[in-house]
Amino acid sequence: MKNGAAIGFYFLSLPFVCSSAELPLPPATDVLQRVIERAAEVSRGEKNQKYAYSKRSVTEELNSRGEATHSTEKLYHVELIRGWPFERLVQIQGHALSEEEIEKENQREEKFRNRIAGKDLKQRRDKREAWITRELLARYHFSVVSNDVCLNRKALVLAFKPKSTNEEKTVEDKIFNRFAGLLWIDNEDAEIARVDVHLTEDLSLGWVGMLGSLKECRLTLQRQRMPEGTWVNAKHTLLIIGRKLLTTMRIRSSEESSGFHPGS
Repeated sequence: MKNGAAIGFYFLSLPFVCSSAELPLPPATDVLQRVIERAAEVSRGEKNQKYAYSKRSVTEELNSRGEATHSTEKLYHVELIRGWPFERLVQIQGHALSEEEIEKENQREEKFRNRIAGKDLKQRRDKREAWITRELLARYHFSVVSNDVCLNRKALVLAFKPKSTNEEKTVEDKIFNRFAGLLWIDNEDAEIARVDVHLTEDLSLGWVGMLGSLKECRLTLQRQRMPEGTWVNAKHTLLIIGRKLLTTMRIRSSEESSGFHPGS
C-alpha cells in the first residue's frame, strides 16, 4: 500500500513539477535581436551550404464556395549556377515538356547565365536580409505568446500586428500596415521556422481602388533545417480573394520543395 501511495503521489505531482520547471517567456525585443543577428551572420557567411532541389507548384482557381474549378501543376528542378538558384520547369500537369517548351527553358537559362556573368559572388547576400531588417520589424508590435514545438524543435511563438502610428506614403506602406500574424522562432538557431500571415482589412490598389482590391489574403510559410545548420524554405501556401479591375479573383497556390542535396 505504501508503495502504491508513493507511486500515485508521484504521478499526481508530475503536472505541477513540469509546469513549475517551465522558464518564463523572454521579452520580444530579446528574441528579435537574436533573429536580426542571425540573419546578419548568415548573410556574411561565404561558406554557407547552398542546395539544389525539386519544387512542386500547384495553382487553383476557386469558386465562391472555395472549390477548385481549374488547377495547374508544375514541377521545377532548382539547380545552382555559380551559386545562384535557377528554376528549370520540367513538367506541366504531370507531363514532360514539349520540344518548344524545352527550348524556351534553354533560352531562359542562357539569359540567366548572362545576367549573373561577372557578378562577384562574394558580394552575394541571402534573400532574407532584404526583409529581416530593423526597419521592417519596427513597423510592428511583437509579443511572445507561448512555447511550442515546430518540426520536432523547440520554438517560441510571437504574435505581431502593425503599429497604429505607421505612416502610409507608399503602396508598400499600405501593404505592410494591413498584415498581422504569428512567427515561430527556433530556440536554438534564432531562425524563423514558420510564418502565418493574414490580411487585417481590405486593401485597395490604385486610385480609389480602380486597379483592384484584396478582401482576403493568407500566407503560411514553413522552413526546414538542413543537417549542417542551413535553413531552407520547404513549403508555402497562399490564398487570395479579391478583385482585379472588374474581375473577381479567388486563387489558392502552394509550393513544396523536396530532395534537397548540396549544390556546387
